[in-house]
Amino acid sequence: MTVIGTGNTGMLLATMFDENPLLISTAHQDTINFKNYTVNTFSSEGAGKNFRLGTDIWEKNTSKLNQIFETIHNDRVVIFSSLGGGSGSSSLAPISKLLIEQNNKVLIIAILPYKKEVNPPLANSIQAISSLIPLLPEISVMLFDNDRLRKMFDNNWNMLNGYIIHKVDYLINLLSKHSADEYSPVTLDQSELDSVVFGGGFVDYSDTFIEEASPKFEYGSLDKTTKNCLMAMFIDMSIGDMEKISEYQTLFTQMSSKIATRVSNSRFISGIIRSEIMSSNSAEGVEDRAYIIIASGLNIEKYFKKISRIRDIAVQKASVYMEEQKSSKLINSKENKILNI
Repeated sequence: MTVIGTGNTGMLLATMFDENPLLISTAHQDTINFKNYTVNTFSSEGAGKNFRLGTDIWEKNTSKLNQIFETIHNDRVVIFSSLGGGSGSSSLAPISKLLIEQNNKVLIIAILPYKKEVNPPLANSIQAISSLIPLLPEISVMLFDNDRLRKMFDNNWNMLNGYIIHKVDYLINLLSKHSADEYSPVTLDQSELDSVVFGGGFVDYSDTFIEEASPKFEYGSLDKTTKNCLMAMFIDMSIGDMEKISEYQTLFTQMSSKIATRVSNSRFISGIIRSEIMSSNSAEGVEDRAYIIIASGLNIEKYFKKISRIRDIAVQKASVYMEEQKSSKLINSKENKILNI
């Protein structure tokens, strides 16, 4: 797997997620923050938080981009980037196109700016998402909303970034890092997980305890337009009683049927994972089992409602910014002559 960080925020998250990420920057100041890593720099001044300036930088450096990514073929690629900056947001489409051409599977982890950042971050985010829409059948995009996360963590950016990394790690490394080698009556393998995570479109996961409530996602919801869906039940690794496991398999089958009905047109994959359960999210205190649902190709209209609200705010603020200030002259021509000492 290849991990890429583009722009200052993207590089920070990539270094938190992976020991040896590929870092992309357009500003000298950004590279200073990552002295212990190799940073591929495309400009000394940066994009000035301007999406169009960033786009120009990438267009002028197409051959250099090709050179950096020339060895990445037939791989899983995770790209971290903020959508509010100029360089990171504008790089996502050209980098994704290049990686797709080389038969890679691409997952973009994109961070939406919070509303009080106003423009240009809000405007950049809308332009960035717009540039990715045509690629959605071939790339996966997972959005994080800084507006919500800032409130959740009371502006503690270390906790906020840690939360993002934890969710992405859980999504990608569900089987390799978060499951135990114990008996499972219905197994899952890495290729099945990858086929959903890198299946294209908007991707998200829910860890709602679905015996008690419907699965909740960051933006979208499960419906008949969902393209790919993976559902797993976690059974605590301490349970060794085969009769108990069989009982939970029956319950798992009932829950699977319930979810499969909601995503009747999707590729539906299900399995049981053995793991140490730290939290089940059960309101009734169930502690020996839990659930996760990962979906990709989620209904784009649900996302558009959220993104459209950001677009409207960005357009409104940009319109005010562009208005000419109407003011009368401070002094008239006669006064100007008098003051011309």
